[in-house]
Amino acid sequence: MQRPKIVLAGALSTLALTGCLLSGAASADAADSGSPSSAQPSATAPHNGKGKGHGKGICHRVPKLEKRIDKALDRLNGDAHTRGSIARLEQRVKNARAKHRDAVATFLQDRLTHRKELKPTLTRERTDLKAVAAWCATKDGDKKGTAS
Repeated sequence: MQRPKIVLAGALSTLALTGCLLSGAASADAADSGSPSSAQPSATAPHNGKGKGHGKGICHRVPKLEKRIDKALDRLNGDAHTRGSIARLEQRVKNARAKHRDAVATFLQDRLTHRKELKPTLTRERTDLKAVAAWCATKDGDKKGTAS
């Protein structure tokens, strides 16, 4: 008895999605058929209708992102007993080669290569995130300065 309900729900959601796509295409055609100046947003119009307050979402997420990146880097830099560390994966590759498990060693070596590439990426992202945090601090300072 459950299968017909699932099929019906899937068909209705597909129909709704198709309707949304068609209405979006129709409005895009209408915008293209109008004058060229009306299709482009004006310089004074707010972007995407959101107006001021750009960056509020990223500023709110900065502390959580910092913790997440630091946690990942701590894990990668851990010793051979830390799960997810580069040292542990190197040890696993060495053990697989010692036991002549070439397929496993190759698989683990590929994972090790990816994990080593991840470390500089996370370090760069942490540096970028510090710049974002500094920008957010200046934005908060601007708001506090204009309130008085």
